[in-house]
Amino acid sequence: MSCLLVQFAHVSKSFGSSILFDDISFSINAGKSFALIGENGSGKTTLLHLLVGSILPDKGQVHHSADLSIGFLPQEVVVSHPELLVKQYLEEGALTDLERKMAACLDDPNRLTEWAQLHDEYERRGGYNRIPLEKALKELKLEADLEKPMASLSSGQRVRVSLAKALMSNPDLLLLDEPTNHLDQEMLTWLQEMLRQRTGATIIVSHDRKFLNESCNRLIELHQGKLSCYGGSYDFYLQEKERLVERQIKAYEEQEEEKARIKQKIHAMTFSKGKATPASDRNVMAYDKRGEKHQKSVQRTLNELKERLQEIEAHPLSHPKPKSVTGLRFVSTPLASKVAIEFRGVTKSFGERVLFSDLSKTLCKGDRIILVGPNGSGKTTLLRCAYGLESIDSGTITRAPTAKIAYLDQEVEMLPMNQTPLEYFESRFNLSEMNLRKELHKAALGGAELLCLSFGSMSVGQRKRLMLLSLVLEKPNVLLLDEPTNHLDLLTLEAFEKALLNFEGAILAVSHDQTFIDKIATEVWNLTS
Repeated sequence: MSCLLVQFAHVSKSFGSSILFDDISFSINAGKSFALIGENGSGKTTLLHLLVGSILPDKGQVHHSADLSIGFLPQEVVVSHPELLVKQYLEEGALTDLERKMAACLDDPNRLTEWAQLHDEYERRGGYNRIPLEKALKELKLEADLEKPMASLSSGQRVRVSLAKALMSNPDLLLLDEPTNHLDQEMLTWLQEMLRQRTGATIIVSHDRKFLNESCNRLIELHQGKLSCYGGSYDFYLQEKERLVERQIKAYEEQEEEKARIKQKIHAMTFSKGKATPASDRNVMAYDKRGEKHQKSVQRTLNELKERLQEIEAHPLSHPKPKSVTGLRFVSTPLASKVAIEFRGVTKSFGERVLFSDLSKTLCKGDRIILVGPNGSGKTTLLRCAYGLESIDSGTITRAPTAKIAYLDQEVEMLPMNQTPLEYFESRFNLSEMNLRKELHKAALGGAELLCLSFGSMSVGQRKRLMLLSLVLEKPNVLLLDEPTNHLDLLTLEAFEKALLNFEGAILAVSHDQTFIDKIATEVWNLTS
């Protein structure tokens, strides 16, 4: 039997009037790898913080095993001290502190007993199971960044540094919030192998369905304040969910049929009351007696039917049809020419590093091209050049005269961070607050509670959902998308994929999400070949 690491007992948590968890209970054992899924706002990140202990439940208890070590990769890494070097950031932690104390004891023969006690604690906390720092840095392509300040790194580099730190400690419980967002295929393959070798427990929040299938053997679903656990992969969960919905639909239909039958019987008995059989022997008293018994029997049956109807209506089964997003769709401006963007002999360098040289490609109407390649190969730069945000060193980029291009940057940093969505959508699309709410509801993108917050105060995921609405309202015929699946919940992601498949213009996108590539791509451009 595997070791129990964490136990949730009747936990409830709210933020203001919003109930995230309502009396949830579950346990986490060593050796299990969980996918944590749910719509945006369902409480996935909050659940991770409850596990870490950085926030407390309103009700119930979160019990941790003694000396439980936890590694946590947050979705966004905030640097508290701008001068903190990558090396210093990686060395922070309880095990490094123990190593320093042990080294100090060895310099003093009178402190050998203290060293032995510290050594026992170091061993108990898994100090000798740590992953060599050099290996993690090499695999995540961070070797050249070791002496740089954390504040000087890009958001993607900071996330990779934080991932290296979480992995190298080899904790009992590893919590990863969107770990694949800034990994190329080589890094992703290495991470999957590291997770397969773990003996502790792992909980992963990710939009990458292939990654979840290959990395997880359990699944936790958060929905409307409740938690459901499933055994198996993400695909297994989908199959189980489909079977569950089929059973719920059958129960719902049977209840509706029963309710209709009861109402029909009540109507018939109320307005078509039968009479007792007439007396054949002129015994009027006996006839009246039979009539009275008949009326009582009818009334008793009627009361029973009404009680059953009240019972059904007091506890009705809602239709279990899974929520789907149908309003997220593009109505594009016509693209008159066949060719949307043409690259001819394009070269781009940064200093002595050549990203791409003499690149000649054509993006045509109806194309859905996916750019792939390792980090640093120039995928994002090519998109920025295509949009006009970056200049090229040589060659030409020709855009069709009728091309109306919309660009989604990876971290959604092109939105005016000091503006609110109300201000942005009113100035750009002349949308009133009422119409903006209608558009958000129609596209099932939510976010109405964010309308008065500045974009700069939002998470990347919150900004991305609002940016998707901006893309729709632009009515583009050419889409340039940089890692569009990052930070989206699976429901919105699948709706977005459907919208892209129905898009009549041209798409050029960067992605490492293999499921997305398999579903969307008509062609793949590899910048390493």
